[in-house]
Amino acid sequence: MPSAPSASPAVPEPSLRATIAGAFLHATRREALDVPGALRLLAGADGHASVHQLDGPEDLGPLHERLAAPDDRVRRGAWYTPTWLAEALVARALPDRDAADLGPVVDPACGGGVFLLAAAERLLALGIEPAHAVDRLRGQDLDETAVAVAEAALWWWAARHGVDVEPVVRVGDALLEDVGPAGAVVGNPPFLGQLRSATSVAAARRTALRMRHGDAVRAYTDPAWLFALTAVEQVVPGGHVALVLPQSFLAARDAAVVRDRIDAQADLVHTVVDDGRAFAANVEVCAPVLRRRSVPTPATNDWVTPLADAAGIPSIALGHRRTLGELASVHAGFRDEYYGIVDAVAEADDDAAGHLRLVTAGGIDPCRLLERGERFAGRRWRDPVVDVTRLQGRSARWAQAQAGPKLLVATQTKVLEAVADPAGGLLGSVPVLCVRPHDPDRLWHLLAALHAPAVTAWLFRRSAGTALSAGACRPTKALLEALPVPDDGAAWDLAAEAARAASAGQADLADVARLADAALGVDDAALMAWWDARRPRR
Repeated sequence: MPSAPSASPAVPEPSLRATIAGAFLHATRREALDVPGALRLLAGADGHASVHQLDGPEDLGPLHERLAAPDDRVRRGAWYTPTWLAEALVARALPDRDAADLGPVVDPACGGGVFLLAAAERLLALGIEPAHAVDRLRGQDLDETAVAVAEAALWWWAARHGVDVEPVVRVGDALLEDVGPAGAVVGNPPFLGQLRSATSVAAARRTALRMRHGDAVRAYTDPAWLFALTAVEQVVPGGHVALVLPQSFLAARDAAVVRDRIDAQADLVHTVVDDGRAFAANVEVCAPVLRRRSVPTPATNDWVTPLADAAGIPSIALGHRRTLGELASVHAGFRDEYYGIVDAVAEADDDAAGHLRLVTAGGIDPCRLLERGERFAGRRWRDPVVDVTRLQGRSARWAQAQAGPKLLVATQTKVLEAVADPAGGLLGSVPVLCVRPHDPDRLWHLLAALHAPAVTAWLFRRSAGTALSAGACRPTKALLEALPVPDDGAAWDLAAEAARAASAGQADLADVARLADAALGVDDAALMAWWDARRPRR
């Protein structure tokens, strides 16, 4: 066995890391519970990890994480799971001995093996002998080094329990390969959000994924969602799936096909919502726990309510009402509309007559525009305007859709925020949404409705998990069209007048909110307090 190095060497090249990692298992076997020389080399490779920190198999995964460069973790979407979370999810996936006897426990993206170790401990606690416990585990990962680390960790665990077994952990792609039936599937698959170029799936693999998973693979599908679908298809009837997923899975439009296919096969029995302790990754996570049905049946799981409940969003029943979509048209743009206006934007001057003032989401406050300039297309503007005569194609149609009296609605905000444009002199920049009333005289009524605390809560409970942060709401065209609005009458008229006055700086926003809720038949002090604590005060 090589001796420990006297000085910390440079971090090995990936190919050498894989070679060293491949020696873990055999070296450990030769030395029983002693840490082999290969581990000593890796322990000193980053200049921080000490061989004395390697007290047991549970330490190998964190060591492997420390050795991975941050950019490499982002590229692979790999964020390792704390032991306490792995143990909690494995306990959900293996609630009793009957569940443990259904078949192998599979981690399709096992990393350093934290879920496999938690599963080994859980099986032991359920009365299964150590050798049989390891024999029931199956691990797989694309990362050759991670597979070697997980394999070594499982052997070390087995050796501590007095048995010598060959762990079943292999290099492979669980999204493209058939790995056989499972009694339970657990793990933390990689998050590779498609809006980030650093993690975009290669075109060839996307093609292969589409051939395997069909219409579940869409423009912005995160492969983590496909792990959930594959796991449900792999697990036997009565078996559980407990995977860590980005919260976007619960409500994102492009995840709808995956959710629908899971709905037909499994019941959502629990959802673990991350409280911020679990990961260094800049992403909100959750862990839906699913149980496979014996027979596929038409069903719809309530994916969003557990997330909304965890976030403390009030539950409000507004009943069956008219919707905003019956009284107005809603328009939303996308990238083409955003980039299509860039060259037509300039600072306002004396020659800007007929140009439209550019408004971004950051420039919208409830019932008013902020007078602090705008940030658009990577620069700060004092008073940007758009020469609509220079627009073509989709950007021209986007401007035309906003012609005339309208409301502009911001996104990624803590409460719904909208501003009225009765003169038609504004142009909202993507992702701002445009609401054009069929009857311009109802403009102020709709503005008031959007600022009802009950409406903000209604929207939050239907879009939880889709915003860039857990504390923000993300209105979409479809959600705005479905928003409940008050019935015609004096109560809504009062709210409309208050909204008009607030837009002129002559009324308090809280009055608008209170009157708008009253128009909806809502009188809820706790709801009002929740909304008031979230609204901006600038």
